[in-house]
Amino acid sequence: MLTAYREDDGSYFLVGHPILLKILWTIPDTLRSIIADPISNAAATLRLFPIAYTDPVAQAEHTRLLGDDLKNSQLGKVAIFEEVIASCNPDSGEIQIPEARFDPFLAVLTDLRLVLAEDIGIESDGWEELLDDDAAEDPKVHLLNLLAAIQQLLLEATGMVDVDLNLDGH
Repeated sequence: MLTAYREDDGSYFLVGHPILLKILWTIPDTLRSIIADPISNAAATLRLFPIAYTDPVAQAEHTRLLGDDLKNSQLGKVAIFEEVIASCNPDSGEIQIPEARFDPFLAVLTDLRLVLAEDIGIESDGWEELLDDDAAEDPKVHLLNLLAAIQQLLLEATGMVDVDLNLDGH
């Protein structure tokens, strides 16, 4: 079971079984490898760095002018995420997220969800209903669902979002 709450100082805590939370320690290396070698997973790279222009010449100019800045921005978010998790004991079952690091932390979770969605082949809402039994047992599907749950809990802990995911269709 996972929970999240916000302290009076503005920091957030994500609390759960250490095995579930230790999964988060794999995220930085995964995203860094895609950013460092965009050709190795071109589809995931396109999810992280979407095409800005349909005109190839304009897109090439955009990439030339902003490509390094976009990569550095992504790597900066990953570094913040990594600092947050590195500051916590992975066996404690608790991750403290300082208020100033909350947005980049959530953004990294979103980035990995985008990569996983691409790897799984998700193209629209309702994708879970289209999975056969074998695909539903894919560890990537479980990780995607775990990350979605973590994001939901953290967003609810802000007090500004009250999301009730209707997972059973009722």
